[in-house]
Parts: sequence; structure tokens; C-alpha cells
Amino acid sequence: MNLEEFIKENGLAAEIINTMSPTLTVEQSFKFFKCNADDILKSIVVVTDEGEYYLVILQGDRRIKTKKLKQLLKVRDLRLASPKQVEAVSGYKIGNVPPISVNLPVIVDELVVERDRIFYAGGGAASRSIKIELNELLDCTHPLIADVSTPL
Repeated sequence: MNLEEFIKENGLAAEIINTMSPTLTVEQSFKFFKCNADDILKSIVVVTDEGEYYLVILQGDRRIKTKKLKQLLKVRDLRLASPKQVEAVSGYKIGNVPPISVNLPVIVDELVVERDRIFYAGGGAASRSIKIELNELLDCTHPLIADVSTPL
């Protein structure tokens, strides 16, 4: 199901914003939206050594702390999914993966849920972003919330 259908089908207030220029990076996004890097969400697909995929959501000013994530998932190793793997398992290209509508188990970094607010994230295409409230993100993903990040 594509992102628009997912939003409509679930009656979400989330909004897809056509940016008219690429917002593939955190820097491009926070410049466009005139917000802070921690108002941007990154949706990162990882794969374990057992071939299991997860969608990890964290703030734009953070990166995955691999050791923490491996301990959480109780795996020996994991890595970022390749561009081909990301598209195959999520239906979206790297940089475009939204934090909702992706059929993968979701892990949300605990800093994301510290305060209720609106986030901007990948919107399914290079020149689209999604504006979503924290409560909708959590309702749609039913994530595991854990400390899995470290500052950039």
C-alpha cells in the first residue's frame, strides 16, 4: 500500500508535503522546513545476520548505536540494508522511506518520544516529505521504544 492510501485508509491527520526540491538528507529537510535537526526523523532499514529486517526511527541529529541495537535484538551482527534491500523490503528508495506504511517491525529511539510534537520525515519520493504527529506515528507503527542512538 502506498503512503497516500495508508494515510487515507487509517484516517490520519499526517500530511504529505511536496517540497519541489529533494529533501533526502536531514540538512536539506531542516533548511526547507526551517526547523531543528531533532524535528526530522530518519527511517533506517537494518538487517541482522539472521536476515531479519527492522525499520529504525531516530531524530535527524542522531545515528544508530550498533552495539545497543545488537543487544536489544539479541543478535551477533547487523548492518544497514543495501539500497536494493531497502527498496525490496520497504517499497521505497533510501532517503524516501517514510516512518509509517512500511511493513517491517519498527524500533523508535527513546529520544523521539520524549515530548509530544510534530515531525518531518521521508515522504516516499525525493521531493516529498511527511508531516506527522508523534501520537500518530506511535499508533501506526506499534514500535519497540528503546535507547538505540548516539549523537552524530
